[in-house]
Amino acid sequence: MPQIEVEEVAEPDLDAQIMAERLAYSLDRGRHYRRAGYYILRKVMDAGARGVEIIISGKVTSQRARTQIFRAGTMSKSGQPAQEGVDKGVAICIQKSGVLGIICKIMRADTKLGDGVTIKEDLLIKAQAEIEAELAKTRAEYVIEEVEGTLSEDDKKLIDEVDEEDVSEISAVPDIEVKDINSEKE
Repeated sequence: MPQIEVEEVAEPDLDAQIMAERLAYSLDRGRHYRRAGYYILRKVMDAGARGVEIIISGKVTSQRARTQIFRAGTMSKSGQPAQEGVDKGVAICIQKSGVLGIICKIMRADTKLGDGVTIKEDLLIKAQAEIEAELAKTRAEYVIEEVEGTLSEDDKKLIDEVDEEDVSEISAVPDIEVKDINSEKE
């Protein structure tokens, strides 16, 4: 004899079929369609969905049938994310004026889209270090070229003749006498 196991749905607010049936039930109870649609929309988005779309089609308030669509978040309409990441639920609501069709589409938060970019921190740090080292090398070469460009031929010969061990300290800034401005005023 076959046996049936019943399990509770972990996140009923993220199940499209359950939410479509809840909307149909609340419309069957006489709740206004716009109020019920936005209630379900907020409930799904608060549960952590990436996007939701609710479509109510039929004679909602008048003799003329129309389609009312409620949307929030992002929803993939085509491609692999739409096929794998969007849950679709369908329900009907029978009223005196006619039958209302309800379609609920929920895009889960864990759905990977093609335009998502993740940055690997360790590679970013390594690339920044390489760029900084290259910039430091470029700066040093620029300073050397600048210094070489400003020196006369006599100064270059003098620098070549001086042995590094003989020089204790070289200052690129000439000695300037600093006067205290405040002492002159008194």
